[in-house]
Amino acid sequence: MLDNIKYLLSLKSVDKDISEKNYDLALEKLNSLIKEEYKPSETFLKRGRLCHKLLMLDDAYSDFTYIITHCVKKEEAYYERVALNYEMSNYYEAIMDANKILGWDEDNFNIKRIKFLSFVFSSQEDIAKNYILSLFEYNKYRTIQFLFQEVAIVLAKDELAKGLKLLYIIDMIDKDNPIKLLKEASIYELAGQVDKKNEILKRIDSVFPKYFISHFRFTDMYQDKDLMEICFLLELRIFDKQNLFAYPMKILEGYKNHIEGHIIDSKECFEKAININPKKPEGYVLLAQTLQLMSGYDNPEYKNDAEENYKIAMEIYQKESLGDKAEEMKRQLKHLNSNLLLR
Repeated sequence: MLDNIKYLLSLKSVDKDISEKNYDLALEKLNSLIKEEYKPSETFLKRGRLCHKLLMLDDAYSDFTYIITHCVKKEEAYYERVALNYEMSNYYEAIMDANKILGWDEDNFNIKRIKFLSFVFSSQEDIAKNYILSLFEYNKYRTIQFLFQEVAIVLAKDELAKGLKLLYIIDMIDKDNPIKLLKEASIYELAGQVDKKNEILKRIDSVFPKYFISHFRFTDMYQDKDLMEICFLLELRIFDKQNLFAYPMKILEGYKNHIEGHIIDSKECFEKAININPKKPEGYVLLAQTLQLMSGYDNPEYKNDAEENYKIAMEIYQKESLGDKAEEMKRQLKHLNSNLLLR
């Protein structure tokens, strides 16, 4: 007959066996303890965890389920079983376990994550989309950042189909997201579907300019913008092996440097952007604004360069019949010269 001291000593012996990788001996001792029917919830939990570690998944599932069904102390078994259900692709059961846990642990993000992924992989995409958006309070960019992290996790395990399912959720939230398309192309490349990969890469050329313009306005460098949006698109450089977006990436990098206070680095980025595509006005506008700012830090020589860049941008806008933007450049020039007179 076991008492508490003997039981604790037995568990300590089991832990020692596990640490020394004597797994068969540890299982044998746990089986003997279970026959004693002393503190079954603790013994079944330890055996279930060991079985899970040894990839004896059905045995682990049985032990956790026994605790949930027969024991008073069952919360830890629910935590173990929800993860196991997800791992075993028992997605509907994982969702039910997650709902139970969230009843007493409502802020547990990892459980919410398992619930979301179980929605996705059980083909409940609409529910999954609304659920993950609600978790991030409908902040699209934070949601998509999280989703890309999950894509990276499944791709590291060579689970290409799961990666595509997650990318589909991104597409539901942010149609034709270029990073999503690049990742999708990479998956098809890994799967040996070269034609599909090339088809997607062709789409990016037409999609990205429209996507880029819809996310950013360049006429006012000092507006209050979410830096995370900029960092989000900068990630394209990781995937843009063909260097399709050299100009907008330099613009974004300069913008990010400016917001972070790296003014000289910002200036260099805008100059490089102009060298890449001298027919685009944004680079001149942002370089002019940067030079204008620098001229106020005891660098009056930058004023003439700022004026010249505003004029070039104004000419481009006039050629493109963008009268409102050309007028904005005139106002910027007037403001620049009025500041000079005040000195």
